[in-house]
Amino acid sequence: MTATITVASARRVGEFHCVQPNENAERPAASPSPPPPTPVESAAPAPPFRCGTAALVGRTNAGKSTLLNALVGAKLAIVTPRPQTTRHTIEGVVHRPAGQIVFVDTPGFFKTRASSLVETLHKRAKGKLAEVDVIVHVADPTRPVGEEDNIVLRVLAKQTRPKILCLNKADVPQRRFRAPWLERRGDYAAVVEVSAKARENLDALVTAILKLLPEAPPRFSAGQTSELTRDFQLTELIREQVYLQTAQELPYRTAIQLESVEEATTPEGRPVLRVRGVIFAPNDRQQRMLIGVKATRIKAIREAAQWQMRKLVKHKVALALEVRVNPHLPH
Repeated sequence: MTATITVASARRVGEFHCVQPNENAERPAASPSPPPPTPVESAAPAPPFRCGTAALVGRTNAGKSTLLNALVGAKLAIVTPRPQTTRHTIEGVVHRPAGQIVFVDTPGFFKTRASSLVETLHKRAKGKLAEVDVIVHVADPTRPVGEEDNIVLRVLAKQTRPKILCLNKADVPQRRFRAPWLERRGDYAAVVEVSAKARENLDALVTAILKLLPEAPPRFSAGQTSELTRDFQLTELIREQVYLQTAQELPYRTAIQLESVEEATTPEGRPVLRVRGVIFAPNDRQQRMLIGVKATRIKAIREAAQWQMRKLVKHKVALALEVRVNPHLPH
């Protein structure tokens, strides 16, 4: 028997053969449809940029100026063990991808005899609190809560701005008075423990502040840390050494004035900053105290201030100092 398999029947059309398909023949299976494209997830929107001001407030010698310098990464505020070293409200800028913080270092609050200078400094510190977005209360847990702290607490109780408690000196093991401060955590939006000296946990403080700042564009260009003029910083460096070299011997009635600041070059062609400054004392006795025996004290002040100035301007500095009497200095 011969099996016949019909594939197709053909008919001649000109020179071509058209094949008529057999309707009973199996058709090839259709290829499966491609899966639908996976939707691309859109990137999450970037968090809004925040910018505002934060005041560093606290009793004297709580470490506010050291904290400002550590946060900014530059020496903007002078630091000495003497109360009321900070006489001006110093601004420093901290930059982060999420925002920008303009820190304000205020004069410390302390209890002492009434004087026009102290009243002016306290008034200046209180005035700044009404202008900022966040208040950072810098406290020292190595010392008992005293009258100076109570002055600060009474001032802060009248403020409606959000407040952060910053417990400084976290690197010191003997923080015997930490607990009383932690009991007050309910009065603050956040509590952060840092070490300004060791630069520990500063990012946590910055993050806590940024959360409380308004959405706003940056005020300062990238890399700018302050609006302080160079002459102001040079003046402050001299005042810092006056305090450090005289300890508690010299009252606050001193003032610094720059008579000239000149950019020059050495004979070898290297840059040198020539600075002439005057230290004013209220009377002859304190003038002699500043000069010292055989001019040893004024020499120490000059050499130390000159070294700090070199670190500031990054090249050689030639500093000349003179001490004069001005009986009209403020008390």
